[in-house]
Amino acid sequence: MSVNKKDEIPTLYSPIEKNLYGKLNNPIEPYIYLENSLPSSEKKKKLNRRISFSSFSNTTCSDILKLNNYLDVKNNILLLSLNNYSFKVGLVNKYDYTLQSLRLPQMEIIETWRELGYMYPPYKNYDILEECIYHCFSNIYKMDLKDQDLFIPLSSKNNMKDFSAIGDILFNSFQVKNLAFKEPSFVSSLIILEELKKQKSGIQIYREETNKECEFICYNDNSNNHDVYDENQYDQLFNKDNIDNEEEASQIENSSCNLDSAENQNNKKLKQMSNEQNKKNGQKDDIKNNGKEKHPNESLIKLRELDIFNFTSLLVNIGSTKTTCTPIINGIPLPDLTSIYYIGGYDIDNQIYDEMKKNEMHQKEISMNIAKIAKEKRVFTPQNKDESEYLSILYNKNPKTYFINSYELYFNKIFASAVNSTEIFFSQYYLDNYLKTDSYNNLHKYDINFNPILTQTTLPLAIYNTIQKCPIDFRKELFNNIYLTGGSSIIPGFRQRLENELYEFINSKEFYNKTVINVHALKRKLLQKYSIYVGSHYFLEFFDYYKYNISKQDYEEYGESILEKLSLQGKLLY
Repeated sequence: MSVNKKDEIPTLYSPIEKNLYGKLNNPIEPYIYLENSLPSSEKKKKLNRRISFSSFSNTTCSDILKLNNYLDVKNNILLLSLNNYSFKVGLVNKYDYTLQSLRLPQMEIIETWRELGYMYPPYKNYDILEECIYHCFSNIYKMDLKDQDLFIPLSSKNNMKDFSAIGDILFNSFQVKNLAFKEPSFVSSLIILEELKKQKSGIQIYREETNKECEFICYNDNSNNHDVYDENQYDQLFNKDNIDNEEEASQIENSSCNLDSAENQNNKKLKQMSNEQNKKNGQKDDIKNNGKEKHPNESLIKLRELDIFNFTSLLVNIGSTKTTCTPIINGIPLPDLTSIYYIGGYDIDNQIYDEMKKNEMHQKEISMNIAKIAKEKRVFTPQNKDESEYLSILYNKNPKTYFINSYELYFNKIFASAVNSTEIFFSQYYLDNYLKTDSYNNLHKYDINFNPILTQTTLPLAIYNTIQKCPIDFRKELFNNIYLTGGSSIIPGFRQRLENELYEFINSKEFYNKTVINVHALKRKLLQKYSIYVGSHYFLEFFDYYKYNISKQDYEEYGESILEKLSLQGKLLY
């Protein structure tokens, strides 16, 4: 008997799966085997043109899934970062965080909306978001989200509709078991403070070593000033120390024999007590958690070690399509004072892409992904406007070549956009010209909250206006502690240029007499580039996920009000 294809579709599929089953180019089968997944080398070669940041990933998605032979995916918290629907996906093990905790956790970036044929990022279009999540986990990762634990860094700057829409998608369509949101600026500050702590400890160790060397040198100098020591006297002292050590060792051996039995009894008691404590902890974990429990002391101790309660800074996160300036005062992010500047990394890509089309005869291949590769390999920021104009003329006369494919010897050429594509952040002239282009308007085509008025100023002015909204007692400290995060923030020269532009702007305003401008960047560029993702990974290591999660049962019982209770009031921070 022949079986129709419609009869082969499982009846247990959710409505979204049934709707999308025939819509996707490569629908999932009723049963999926990991053996059918492509090998790592072929997967990387296949994704090379699509993913410009794939070099960061320690493994491909097929390798991550093959960890199921040793670690069940259900024993992992699924970390999903939604940045304009460019998914950053990784696993965080619940029971042994050190397995994937190297400050550069396993991750892969997937832009599913491009694969599904959409020309621009689908802002606030949650039907497309639902389709993207389905395609990402069903076709690419081959992972079922049912009964999974998810962690998503999502800003409370979003509307309540955004939280409820994502909650409906994940809980109703994909049957996710638990979901937790966290403020992106908070998790970013954790990884910044961790790096600052390491730097301070390194400086302290260096000082201790230098002090020891100085003491040793001083001791030698003093000994040289005295008479030469007597070797016989040194031997007597050495032998005396050995005799004393032998006597102490014999006493310890005699006493240890008497203490063996007592230690065995104590060990038995300790084991019994630990077993009882584990049973109590297991019972506590089974109790329904509505977010009413107090925060564990271990996490508060960790926060104090990071000195987060004295951390006052301005986090400037340069995303793909927008830059957010979030003030943090005494460790608490202030989303209400956050400014959104609608210029980001995609805008740099657009300028390079437009230039590639003008100079088509010099290009081997033209696409947005090639523009991203050019940005990573050739773009840098001049120190001032005059230098940018001068270098633009030189690059137009002598363009630079760069690889567009590491597997095939294909080259492209980049012209003046190598030096002036970042001028939209600093120059009003370049910004005004770019805002008139179709590429910019199309980039924000789906963004309901997009306001063109917010892009009429440069980034230094946006930072200045953000700090001006903060309490006056913290403004000087905020100017002194500006931290850059995000992919485009690691462009060579960008940090120094921003600091120079801010310094000139403040001097022209006569803001304060003794205002110090310091724009900081992390020494490890990958941490700066993926600070939100790595900070989320760091958060899940030291904080109990189940103190902040929203269960499917709670969501069905309380509705979207549970999202407001656990996400927007306090729990979103720590």
